[in-house]
Formats: sequence, structure tokens, C-alpha cells
Amino acid sequence: MKKNLLSILGVALTVGAVAQQTPSPFWTTTLNTNFSNLAAGVVYLDAVDASNVWMIGNDGLAPGKFINQFSRTTNGGTSFTSGTIYADTNTYVVANMEGINGTTAWVSSYLKGPQTQGAIHQTTNGGVTWTNMTAANMYTNTSASFCNIVSFLTPSVGMTMGDPVAGEFEIWLTSNGGTNWTQVPGANIPNPLAGEFGLVNVYEKNGTSNYWFGTNRNRIYRSTDAGLTWSVSAAFTSTIGAATGVQDIAFTDALNGICTVFFGPSGSATMTLWRTTDGGVTWTNIPTIDPSFGRSDICGIPGSGWFASSGSAQLNNIISYSTDGGITWNSWGGSNIQYITVDFVSNSVGYAGSFSSQVNPAIGGGWKYSGPLLGVTASNFAPLAMNMYPNPSKGLVNLTLPAAKKGVDVTVTDVMGRVIYNQSKITVDAGEVLSINLQNEAKGIYLLSVSANGEKSSRKIIIE
Repeated sequence: MKKNLLSILGVALTVGAVAQQTPSPFWTTTLNTNFSNLAAGVVYLDAVDASNVWMIGNDGLAPGKFINQFSRTTNGGTSFTSGTIYADTNTYVVANMEGINGTTAWVSSYLKGPQTQGAIHQTTNGGVTWTNMTAANMYTNTSASFCNIVSFLTPSVGMTMGDPVAGEFEIWLTSNGGTNWTQVPGANIPNPLAGEFGLVNVYEKNGTSNYWFGTNRNRIYRSTDAGLTWSVSAAFTSTIGAATGVQDIAFTDALNGICTVFFGPSGSATMTLWRTTDGGVTWTNIPTIDPSFGRSDICGIPGSGWFASSGSAQLNNIISYSTDGGITWNSWGGSNIQYITVDFVSNSVGYAGSFSSQVNPAIGGGWKYSGPLLGVTASNFAPLAMNMYPNPSKGLVNLTLPAAKKGVDVTVTDVMGRVIYNQSKITVDAGEVLSINLQNEAKGIYLLSVSANGEKSSRKIIIE
């Protein structure tokens, strides 16, 4: 049973009809991912650091077909080198990939034919060869085992997770870079629900001790001690329909995260968006998903407290960011580009996976962030309480502060980052109405930023 959630939902990551592409002004660096086939889509992307990025591709001209190829850059995207992982295309299907550095990376996989069991493989020579690092008793149960994830918090400390066997999730840990693996006792893992299993590549890590993974029963398992012990959130609930699965998880730090969860019939399920501020112990539904939210992939932006999202094909072609924990999203602009995956290594370096050319496989396949520094570290600015109304509006927006402030800076920018309104170093009394006139601006989405004396807050403005 293949458990790539996008397939369960009836979504195929395939290249669309050729259209005039307009790059985002904040993502102007083209990446030539160098896969061997035409229209290769970057379905798994792991940016290790500013220089080293690993990715897995699929065949964008054949829905759902992985091509058993990786590609990597060691010079920040200037050039990419591709190669094959397995000796054939009929034994294994890649479940996820993680890079350690420019020469070392890991992949997990399951058996293609029966869609069970699986293995973990490692390369230490830039992908020239891949070595099976699966432990002797790992993923051997022919009826229940299924390998979903391999992940490393440090080059030495890692985890691999598979589906429940005999009523317990199959989780193994290493502390010596994968040379040896020890299975986590079932007593350390909450029991699965009836029919519950993990999902391919649906996981997150943060720091040197935090793991999360999602299941088809809309629960998220969490470990705060590098996988030694686990807890599980309550199942997400909705009136939309039955649980279909957690699609994606992203955290900016150990406490603040977002996730996407599906409900309803397989093949036509409905996406919902949730946030947490306690590390995944509890989750709160964001009742309305912003239209600028990319529905293919999400990630945290290190050093900013912000999130990024990407969208492709049926899931909307967009790349965007959120400054308020996923409640509102701001498009980086551009058009007709399918952003399948996104990953940031800092608040200035990010990568997005797309499709390579349908004519020349050596052209295109991804983008690199080229905009300004993103976000403000929490240690520098505290949240600024403010009220803004009405929103949406016809262009006349009112702003009030609950307490008097001096030295207030008010700035409004459009989706291209251009400043269209600014007032600096003004004094605003408590409850005083500050009117912002944007009636001469075009309909669309704008970003309001207000700061004063070490406090800052941002809001999205929608002009109808």
C-alpha cells in the first residue's frame, strides 16, 4: 500500500501546459537541477546549508512516477550533479531523503512490488554509491512493515520510522551515524489506533532533540528526546468528513509549528490548516485558509519565526510566507510557476523545487531566494498589540493601539515589496484612530507593518 499522501488525495505532481512564466522578484535565481529526463519535478528537497542541497525527482510527464534519481549542489545552486540511487527501478521507491553535508546523504524506501517492508541507504561519496544500512531485523515483517522515514538530528544521532508491527510503531535509533541501530521499545511509544499507519515523508525535526511525524488517522507523534520516548496529540477532528491524513508539518522552533490535515473521501479530501504554540501537544484550527497559502509544501524559516509555503498544479501555483504563525499568507509574486517544494536554511537562503524544461532537461527545475533578510528575531522585537479594521476594505483602513505610543513607524508594502505608504516617528494616543488611505491602490493584498520602541506587528490588508 503506497502511502504518499498526495497520491491518496488524487493529486499527481505533473508538469502543466507550457505558459509564460514570470519569476517572483524575490526568487530570481534559476536552478538547473540537471536530472536526465524532461520535465523532472523536485518532489523531495533538503537544503542542508547555504551551499549543499539534495533533491529527489519524479517524471513530470508520467503522473506519480519516480525516476530513481537524485541531484545535488555543493556550490549554492550554481551547478548540480545527478545520479541514480538503486541498481534498478523496480525494487525500491524512495520514501524520503535527507542530506548530512555535500557528500553524505540518506534515503528511506519501500518495496515497489508489494509496497511493504523497505530499507535505508546511505551515500558518503556524493551519490556515486549507496550502501544498504538496514539493521538485521529492521522492516522484515512481510505483512506489516513499511519504511516511511529516515532522519538525522546530527550527523551521528538519527531515527528511522515505519508502520506498526504487532501493535507498535517500528522505530529505530542510532547514535553512531547509522553503523548500529537499536529498536525503541513499544512501551515508549503510544499505541496506534486501529488501522493507523505513518505516511511517506510526513515528518519534521528541530534542533538536536525534537521529532514529529504524522499518520493517516490525523494524529501527530512527538519526541523531545531524539526519539527515545514518544507522545501523541489528540486526533484532529472536523465536520467535513473522516480523517484522511496529516499531509505536512513545519516548525520554526521547538514550540511553534503548523500542519496541514485532510478530511473527507479519498481522492477529493479537503485540506485544513492548524497551528501549535506548545510543541504539538495541542493544535488549534485556522478556520479559513488564506488564498495565498501554497498547498504543496511548508517549512519554517530559521532565524525569523516565519513560515514559507509553496503550491503547484491542482494545489495552486504560488510561493508565499506567513509572519503570524500561518494565519495570513503573503505571496512573493510571480506567475505560472509550479513550486512543488520549499526549504530554507536561514532567513536569507532558501530553495524551491519546480519542474525542469519539457524541451531540455538541463534547463530549470528550481529557484533560489534572492530577496532581503526575512523576519525579526524574537529577542529584538516584542509583539505590538494593535487593531486594524475593516479588512477586507475598499482601501480605507483604520488602525488603533490600546496604549499610547511615541515614535511609531507605519509602513504598507505591496506583494512586490514596494513601499506604497509610510509614516515615521509619529505619536499615537491610546484608542486614537489612525486612518490609512489606500483607495488609489489596485485591488489585491498588501502588508502593513507597525513598530514602536522595540515592539513590532504585521497584518495583511486586502483591498477589494
